[in-house]
Amino acid sequence: MFPLQRVKMMLLRSQAKNIDPAAPADPAKNHKRKQTEQLGALKNPTEPAAKKQHSKGLTELRAHISGFQIDSAKRDPRDPLGAKSSKEDAENIAPVPAKAEYVDPCPHYDYDAEEAANPESVSEYAPEIFDYYKAREKMFQVASYMHKHPEIDVKTRAILVDWMVEIQETFELNHETLYNAVKLTDMFLHNSRNIDKSTIQKLACVTIFIAAKFDERSPPLVDDLIYLSGDRFTREELLAMERNLFSTVGYDLGSPLSYRYLRRLGRVCRIDMKSLTMARYILETSLMVYDYAFVSQARQAAAAFVLAMRMLDANHEYEWNPVLQKYSGFTGEEIAPLVEHMNHIMHFVNAKWTQLASVRQKYSHEVFFHVAKVPFLPDTLRGVDEHTYAPLPVLSYP
Repeated sequence: MFPLQRVKMMLLRSQAKNIDPAAPADPAKNHKRKQTEQLGALKNPTEPAAKKQHSKGLTELRAHISGFQIDSAKRDPRDPLGAKSSKEDAENIAPVPAKAEYVDPCPHYDYDAEEAANPESVSEYAPEIFDYYKAREKMFQVASYMHKHPEIDVKTRAILVDWMVEIQETFELNHETLYNAVKLTDMFLHNSRNIDKSTIQKLACVTIFIAAKFDERSPPLVDDLIYLSGDRFTREELLAMERNLFSTVGYDLGSPLSYRYLRRLGRVCRIDMKSLTMARYILETSLMVYDYAFVSQARQAAAAFVLAMRMLDANHEYEWNPVLQKYSGFTGEEIAPLVEHMNHIMHFVNAKWTQLASVRQKYSHEVFFHVAKVPFLPDTLRGVDEHTYAPLPVLSYP
């Protein structure tokens, strides 16, 4: 058989299969019957029959859940179990405490609304950004760790931070880089053990190197950091320490920094540059104090801000106000104990740690308005002894 004839025979056979043998021979009647079936299907729609038989397991499952009903109606929030729940079940579930409604302490002032036309203020996102910072603080919370490192003490850490300030000045790094490096140092020491004095300087170089790569456009070179450390370790040792630090702190470098909170408070209160620099001097001095590694970054920034404003005020009477409460999230009573302790720390560091002068010399320069020469407020706290500052007040976190 020729190929063309074979194709014709296949077409005829396929058409023959689609012909219903019981259908009437008249094409007009056949067309009318199809129309009647289509209209009937529209009036009484039925689910098409499955091509394959359901498995036994699916059949049993369908039988079990066939009577199950889901009530999608919204329930009364005061009755989360629903009206049909038993009293016994309701008694076993603790009631959800109602969240206190936020009351704006300063409704007549909205800094972000006033700065809406300034793209540098990012006013549309700024409140959420700082709420996010505050929510993340507990993820980077540090607890006491000196007992884990017998060769390191409070004074050793202060000397290390003083040297890190010197490096920051040498390379003209951002202040955020310094604060992030100190935070990474505390996080590493908190999550490790038995770090000796020969390793801690290498740790400081690594934290500055990592923080600079995170914040700077042009971070310092590895060889420069090795040179400043007196060639006490090799390039391979520093890079190995970098890998160790990353794995120890969990690869998260986005720690909320007190310096960022301070800049926010300075902007919303519209203070001058000298007042902001004074607060930065106080905050940077507190970096050397071991106990401040356990304090919320947001709380430190608020306390340093208030202390700076009091030091520069002619009558030293600057008080907490609704604007600060609105944008810091703290009340005056929550900040007052830390303000008093920060003032005590300024006295202690300048009187007892005289050899740690990097911060003091830095802020004695005219670029920083000579704020380090501003007289302190009278110290109202007493140290534990000649070499130990007063204990930190009990503070919530954050």
